[in-house]
Amino acid sequence: MQRLSRAEAQSRTRGRIVASATELFLRDGYTATSLEAVAAHAGFTRGAVYSNFASKVALGTAVIDELYDREIGRVLELSVSAADQGLAGVMASLDEWGRTIVGDRAWFRLEMAVTASSEHDGELMAATASRYQRIRAATTRLVEELEVAHDLELPVDAETLALGLFSLILGLGMQRAVDPSVPTDVAAVVVGRLLGGS
Repeated sequence: MQRLSRAEAQSRTRGRIVASATELFLRDGYTATSLEAVAAHAGFTRGAVYSNFASKVALGTAVIDELYDREIGRVLELSVSAADQGLAGVMASLDEWGRTIVGDRAWFRLEMAVTASSEHDGELMAATASRYQRIRAATTRLVEELEVAHDLELPVDAETLALGLFSLILGLGMQRAVDPSVPTDVAAVVVGRLLGGS
């Protein structure tokens, strides 16, 4: 068995800590979960957590980053797999994705708790802004790909449309977290109309 380098071992440790924190934060709540609990669940000491994350808020930020990165990957995979079904197929895939994740209460509570805890930490706030920038950039690329693949005439530039789409999904998520009766299909309907679909 090949021995891991120091960097590889640290990356693996960090990954296990984030995975454990994700499970516990979403299941038990961010406030109720201690770093000791995260460390024990991951099979490490609290010191191992602090050697990878400066604070609980920093760990919470890493968890949220991981959640968003995972969902961006899912959206891109869905859009690629549905490409041969035309624009309607892509919209149906995105709608299906939205039903599974938009408004997830545990995720919403986690994000609100971490954001509130980091409001006076400029570095962590900058990390949140950077995350949103990455999401907007990925959404812009997706819109541009759809524009080319389906010969669309967008009503606004791709970057503006991506910002509007991301804002719509965030707003829907916030509303659905407190009222699950709010429908998710409005996002697909609005985007489909903006992209020139029916």
